[in-house]
Amino acid sequence: MRFSERPGILRLAARNLLRNPGRTLAVLLGVMVVAGSAFAGGLIGRGVSFSVSRGLERLGADLMVVPEGAAEKTHTALVMGLPTAFYMEGAGRLEAIRAVEGVAAASPQIFVETLASSACCTGHLMLVGYDPETDFTVKPWLRQNLKRELAPDEVLVGNHILGVTGDPLLFYGSTFRLAARLDPTGMGMDETVFLPAPAVWEIAERSRELATEPLEIPQGHVSAILVKLEDGADAAQVAAEIERRLDGVTVITAGEIARSVADDLSVLMASLLPVLISLVLVAVLLFVILFFAIARERTREIGLLRAMGATAGQATGALVLEAGLLSALGGLAGVLAGSAVYGLFKEAIMVSYTLPFLYPPGAEQTLLAAAVVAVAAAGGVLAAAVPARRLARLEPHEAIHAH
Repeated sequence: MRFSERPGILRLAARNLLRNPGRTLAVLLGVMVVAGSAFAGGLIGRGVSFSVSRGLERLGADLMVVPEGAAEKTHTALVMGLPTAFYMEGAGRLEAIRAVEGVAAASPQIFVETLASSACCTGHLMLVGYDPETDFTVKPWLRQNLKRELAPDEVLVGNHILGVTGDPLLFYGSTFRLAARLDPTGMGMDETVFLPAPAVWEIAERSRELATEPLEIPQGHVSAILVKLEDGADAAQVAAEIERRLDGVTVITAGEIARSVADDLSVLMASLLPVLISLVLVAVLLFVILFFAIARERTREIGLLRAMGATAGQATGALVLEAGLLSALGGLAGVLAGSAVYGLFKEAIMVSYTLPFLYPPGAEQTLLAAAVVAVAAAGGVLAAAVPARRLARLEPHEAIHAH
């Protein structure tokens, strides 16, 4: 039989994989674990970055001025949506901030932590009251998506708040209607309810009669003042100037929020990296040992193919292709398994490391998956290339009579 009449190299590689299903499955699982870990790690990193980008874009503010000592609570509320409430004198500070050079706009917000009691509140949530006259974060979304302002008894909710348009929501005994839902950000805004500040004051007034506990907000106080800077203004300099002029406040920049999340992400990645490196080293060692053993088994077969007219590259190509095919299949299985396992434990991971997360666009996930599969396949090919190169150097008669 002429060499050209033999089965195709791809069919030969597939047939070789089925010769020893136990060994094939063991290697497949090894590659799957490594690829799954790599894909999950890449998904976490990209998802956190995407979430921070979307969240800060939605926030729409360059600076947040909060009471001194409230920075950590603010960060946790922004990133994870944990309800919090704190207050400071508002009117005087608002005017002082507007007078700082580089400030284009400033608007106050009031934070309210609802009661967990089902008798007066729809769950334990965070309410954010915005100033309808000066707001530059919520109102642009309303104009673009709802095409109108909120009615006095309406609220805008984050993406994770349960309910559909028109559903009643109860806060300190006062009933509101769900008017619209924000797009997901992966940050604390997904767990937040937005409403005009006058409605917050009305809730506080009514709570004395309607709620199990009254909502106490000092008159004229606010929780935070959001600041939008002029083009070209330096955020750090403006923040320092605000803190110099005002006592008892802390200024949080958008960059500080992003850096804080990046630091938390670094802690998580630092714990994952040694594990991933160890898995990669074990997988590579396993592959090299395995394909040296396979090459020894196939020495006579390759010698016969050479004697029938195959070149050294053609004769050993099935071995290399077998490694690439097995690695690619393991990589694909790893991507699927890694995505599924991460989906199950995502909330626990994100809460443990105080990280926001939003799945990146499908195109990015596909690109990441393709990269993981390609790297896995390339790793398998390289691992098999060493024994394949040794076989290619043997003369046909040496290979046929080798033991």
